Order: sequence, then C-alpha cells, then structure tokens
Amino acid sequence: MISFSRAFRSTVLAASVFVVAAAAQAEPLHKVRIGYPPAWSAVEAAIPFGDTLGFFKEEGLALDYVSVQGTAVLLPQVANGSVEFGIMNPDLAIIAASKGEPFPIKFFYNFYPRNIFEFTVLKDSPIKTLADLKGKKIGVGALSWGNLPMSRLMLRDVGVTWMKDAQVLPVGVGPAAWDRLKSGSVDALNLPATQNVMMEQAGTPIRRITLPEEFRTVFSNGIATSDALIQSNPELVAGMGRAVAKSIVACMADTEACVRAYWKIDPSTKPTPEHEAKWIQTFVAVNQGTYKIGELSTLEGKYGAYTEPDWRNVVQKMKEGEQINSSDFDLSLLYTDRFAKAFNDFNIEAVRAAARAAH
Repeated sequence: MISFSRAFRSTVLAASVFVVAAAAQAEPLHKVRIGYPPAWSAVEAAIPFGDTLGFFKEEGLALDYVSVQGTAVLLPQVANGSVEFGIMNPDLAIIAASKGEPFPIKFFYNFYPRNIFEFTVLKDSPIKTLADLKGKKIGVGALSWGNLPMSRLMLRDVGVTWMKDAQVLPVGVGPAAWDRLKSGSVDALNLPATQNVMMEQAGTPIRRITLPEEFRTVFSNGIATSDALIQSNPELVAGMGRAVAKSIVACMADTEACVRAYWKIDPSTKPTPEHEAKWIQTFVAVNQGTYKIGELSTLEGKYGAYTEPDWRNVVQKMKEGEQINSSDFDLSLLYTDRFAKAFNDFNIEAVRAAARAAH
C-alpha cells in the first residue's frame, strides 16, 4: 500500500471562495485517507488538482492518498475505517448484500455515471464483437478488480462463458499490459478507458469493441465510506463530496493545469523537460477521454447523484448474469443519496475561474 501526504497553501480563487477557505483553515484540518485502485497517478488528476486549489481545505480536509490493488482489497479497508473514503466499483458490495452479509459501507458519490471499462483489440484484429471473444484470451488488470462481474455478464449475454469459452488472465496495467496485447499473448484487454487512451498515446493503434447500450449506461466507480463515518460526521462526508465535485468541474475547465498540478502531489512524476510536452499531451487526452465516456459534462447541478433506478438496474443485471441469486434486498444497504444537494452547493463559475487562473 502506497501513501502520499502533503499540505499546500490554498490558492485564492475569488473573494467569496477565499473567505470560506480562510474560515475553514482557522480550524484544524481533518486528515482522511482516500483510496483508489490500482494506483494514484495523473490518470485521475481531478482530485489532486482540487487539492492543490484548496477545495478540500475549504471543507476542513487534508487528503492522504492510498493506492491498493483492486476493489476486493479496498472495500474491507473502507468498511473497517482504516481508509475513510474509497473510489471503487460497487459489484462486490452488491454480491455481499445479496447474500445477507452487507459490508457496513455506503456509496455516497456517483463518480462515473457511465461504464468506463472497455474491451479493446489491436486495430487490425479480426475480432469485431464480444461474441468473437469465444476461444480467445482476455487480459484484465487483476482478478480482484470490481468490474469483472459485469464483464462476465456482458460475455454471457453473447454466449461466451467466462473462464470456459474465454481464458481470462491478469496482466496489470500500463506498458506491461499493452505489450501483452501487442505480442499476441492476449487477444483483447478489458481495462478502463484511461488505460486505452494512454495506450493510443503511446503509439499502439487499437479498436474498441462496441458494448450493448444497456451496459454502457450502467454507472461505474463511486466513492464509498463507512456507515460509522456517515453517522458520526455527516458534514465531513458532505464536504468530501462537494470538494470532489468542484475538483471535477475545475479539471474539465482547464485540463492542462489539472494534470500539471499532479506534480505537486507526487513530484517524482514530473518528466524531464524534453519529455514534458508529450507527458502533458498524454494525460490531458486521458482525463478528457474519461470525462467524455463518463458524460460528466452533462452533470451540472447533479454531480455525485445516485438514484434508486440506477441501483435497481445494476442489481437486476447481476442477477440475470447469475452473479447474485436474489435481487430482493434493501438497496439502502448499498447507497445513500442524502448528500447530493450539498455536493452541488457551490459557485460553479468561481471554480472554473480558479482552474483557469491556476494555468
């Protein structure tokens, strides 16, 4: 488990924002850990950007970044409070709740309201559809990743049985995974969109296999926290979500400033001058690509919101895919929408102005 912690001076965004920030800093900051699988990097630059802009300090929060290998590792840490907030896929939590053994957590912020995982092949591959993956080898980040139950269901619906009709191999992420595809040791990859954009930026021509619309519109990663934290400090949870929403708005407003800000979080990631332009180009493309597939630009006033039909849809699909035996359980065991209004209680134009000023 890797951990980065730091303290930054807040940037003055606008007079109204500055007043809030100054008031927040008068109180001691509440240090919280935020976990993300598989690892924090400029691939997910929004939250670190918001951190450098002072959005979390305004809410009385100091972030400690924690990286783990997969949702299966992160979920129990959020449940026991060793990590206060986790960005992860909900599938494993749904499976546990369906068995009457729910984790004491709630998803409270809908981070990606669309499925960000894709199946990709080399551009000249004869594989055109999901059904064509029968008899093939599929590379995934790790067998503990939370997206795999939904991936299994997608393949099942086209007659491809996971680990029977198609071999599934853990290949990690980054160049090591991409090399497996290029060498032919796997025929396809099932990784998040961020990885696929990076692969393209690194010079590997790929093609995305079209997903059925019913799966494309299923939400993906959300932010979860423990029931205990919601009960003991709901204001902190609301503030966390509001700072995240501001961070995403800011990163969409000036994505180049957003990815550059990651160097303040982890200075070791700053490239040498001759590689700086390419690094920026790559991570700008990655973040903009994620926002596009996640349709985040359409969410003004609705950042972080969940609805019961969203969850009912996911649960029903998992039952159809035989990932769970019953969908007849209380969905409130999985999520809460009580904070959604608070997440969006900020001046969106002031946030955009702060992002552009950072550039």
